[in-house]
Amino acid sequence: MLVPRYSFFFSRSFSNRLITSSDVVVCGGGIAGTSIAYHLARRGKRVCLIEKHSIGGAGATAKCGGLVSSPLIWDDLACEYMARKSLNLYDHLADIKGFEYVRCGRLSVTTSERGQSSIDRLLSKGKVIGGVEKISDHSDLVSFMPVLNVKDVKGALLTTEDVYVDAVALCQELAAEAALAGARISEGVSVTEVLLGHDRQVYAVDTTEGLIETPVFVDASGIWSGHISVKNLPHGRVQLASFPAIYQNLLTERIPSASILSKDQPIVYDMDRNVVIHAGSNRTLVAGFNEESIRAASKKDDKWMETRHDWDLFQGSLGDAIARIPMIGSIKVGELSQGLEAYTPDGACTIGESSQAKGYFVAGGFCGQGLSLAGGVGEVLSEWIIDGRPSIDVSRIDVARFLELHANQQYLCERIPEVATLTYRNTKSGHQFHSARNLRMSPIYHQLKAAGAVFGETMGYERPLWFESKGPEKSVYSASERGHLGKAPWFAHVEKEYGACRERVGLIDLTSFTKFELSGPDVVSHLQYLCSADIDRPIGTTIFTGMQNLTGGYVSDCTLSRLGDESFFMVAPTIQQDRVFNWMNKWAQIRNANVHIQDVTAAYTALGVVGPLSRHLLSDLTDESVSPTAFPSFKCKEINIGMATGIRAISVSHCGELGWVLYIPNEQAQNVYERIVEAGREYSLQHAGYYTLRHLRIEKFYVYWGQDIDATVTPVECGRSFRVHLQKDFIGKAAIEKQMEEGIFKRFVHVLVDNFDPSRDPTPIGGEFIYRDGRMVGHVTSTAYGFTLGAQVCIAVVHKEDGISMPFLTSGKWHIEIAGREYGVRISPHSPTLPMES
Repeated sequence: MLVPRYSFFFSRSFSNRLITSSDVVVCGGGIAGTSIAYHLARRGKRVCLIEKHSIGGAGATAKCGGLVSSPLIWDDLACEYMARKSLNLYDHLADIKGFEYVRCGRLSVTTSERGQSSIDRLLSKGKVIGGVEKISDHSDLVSFMPVLNVKDVKGALLTTEDVYVDAVALCQELAAEAALAGARISEGVSVTEVLLGHDRQVYAVDTTEGLIETPVFVDASGIWSGHISVKNLPHGRVQLASFPAIYQNLLTERIPSASILSKDQPIVYDMDRNVVIHAGSNRTLVAGFNEESIRAASKKDDKWMETRHDWDLFQGSLGDAIARIPMIGSIKVGELSQGLEAYTPDGACTIGESSQAKGYFVAGGFCGQGLSLAGGVGEVLSEWIIDGRPSIDVSRIDVARFLELHANQQYLCERIPEVATLTYRNTKSGHQFHSARNLRMSPIYHQLKAAGAVFGETMGYERPLWFESKGPEKSVYSASERGHLGKAPWFAHVEKEYGACRERVGLIDLTSFTKFELSGPDVVSHLQYLCSADIDRPIGTTIFTGMQNLTGGYVSDCTLSRLGDESFFMVAPTIQQDRVFNWMNKWAQIRNANVHIQDVTAAYTALGVVGPLSRHLLSDLTDESVSPTAFPSFKCKEINIGMATGIRAISVSHCGELGWVLYIPNEQAQNVYERIVEAGREYSLQHAGYYTLRHLRIEKFYVYWGQDIDATVTPVECGRSFRVHLQKDFIGKAAIEKQMEEGIFKRFVHVLVDNFDPSRDPTPIGGEFIYRDGRMVGHVTSTAYGFTLGAQVCIAVVHKEDGISMPFLTSGKWHIEIAGREYGVRISPHSPTLPMES
């Protein structure tokens, strides 16, 4: 056994006799499944929890090291929220049940400047949410952990809310509490098939003990998520983008000098070596997360293959652990164990309802942090099932963010070992993966690479981040990570590209944008109901609009170009491809609307022509007039460029500059690209990447969905109420009208950071707190250097319990804290006025 386990035998409390119907059937008796059953039962739902083995006795819960991470470490607000909910629940159960539960904290140590910067950022965050202690010097560090080698340590931090818990005991107690609340728990029972009706709605679950009628099935089966048979689906199962990795842990007897150590000894995390050590009162746990020691699992005859532990693979991690705590090298008895843990391609868990089957919910892919999140996941998913939506924004962890192509086994096997190295990293959001690349590429990918593109990846799509004069072959794996002290390696390149887009003309590949064609007799009325703007505009008009939910928040933002009386072309964010498609189809079915929706994302190459000379360049390329009167902003025309026909030119730049996006049929994309580059020589055309687009749009105060706004933000709160058309009915109208009448309690603002030197100061990365008169009132959502304004620029959201007013925004002393340093800031609810340069 990897860790000591709870001695009380719970299986006698549960039965393998099944009920014939249930409101919800949950598959999986690990910590996630029991949490979901617990929260559903407490809200009055009839729940049946099915576990193939015993509760907590198999899978990741049984094999995990029992370490629960502090809410402080999470970048994503939803994960931070769920981690807090988990701790609260576990604290409560430990108080009343008495199993082993030690709030030991985590001691993070670093030997690098980058690691010190991460520590400084956590300290800044900890001032607000708590749970952190600063380690001033080596003597302080040794007082926390006497056996630690501190000679090379440059910085350290203690997060006080990390916990060691007997995970099996916790899981069994949670199941017992679920049973007391009315849940039926059956051990030794397997789900054999989930049954769907003609409309792909779950109606029953077949098991080894019989059939259970239910409208809701929750797949919380851990490494088996996505491998459960589902009747009437093309692949015979729900396609999920998660896959198990094989990891190894070393469990030894206690450190020889454990007599001088307290039971509350902190977990040690060496940030640079990426090893975790927990010296407990009766055992020592060592876990390493280097890519060479982690492998993707494999299946044979529908079973995950158990491979033997491999000391050679673990040797590097063991050496790193001994370097940090030398006394580990003198321990004589140790057991190397391996386990399986489900990971996703982007390192975030997957929860929510699958788009492939109605009533089929998922909670999995926890990427080594299932114990840290499960308590909160149970609450959030129960809200989703009962109320129809969770109370928080979960877009970054929603299962619908992935497409079926992300469930490809080869893709997952190549990506997962690298994702597993991030299990304990404090900051994941700036990471660019080097594995499983080139899954989705623009037709002009190779031309862009030859032009010097340095590519990043979003949802499997290769996108130029910036360009260098000599076509780079190096990976962007480290070069594009955020959190730099001083200018990032790409700063000068982006400054050059930005200058071209502001003064001449830039060319940006936007092919990864999500694209739909909508048509049918009811298309206008359907879109009018889904969108908050007036879309019943003349043919050739492009409308920028939000799709709101019932509370007025953004399901997505998008542009709609009217192609005909009953046809539209939609462009939405890259990460919204599946979600927007499902949302539009869901409401078409509810309203019985005669609408045809076709995903044409892969049919068009999108090239953005941006800058004051973009009109001149475009006029050289086409016979269609592009004068300000003939082709003003927010218009759509079909044009020819050279021999290419059927190009949709839309006069929207997505960054506030003059420009067009050309949507070119893929088979003609290379020809058109070459003509643009050739004609652009006269205007000193410059290739530009997504980092330049980010700098342009943030400086102009253009909020983006998924980076700034989400399902909890309304148009009134982000300054887009002028786009809302209240003279019609649409989803979320009542909520928006109420805000307009009663006022708002949060608002997005444009922030200029004073006395910021990009060459030496720590770069903000998002999440930094904004203060007014010494009180925290908001946080940064996105940030970039404003080359025209000559200042670091942030987009932030500020809150006030009794309502946001202009006097509140225009008075007081405001500042931001970035990695422990304070800077004065200027706040404005409006976009700055920037001169047009040429």
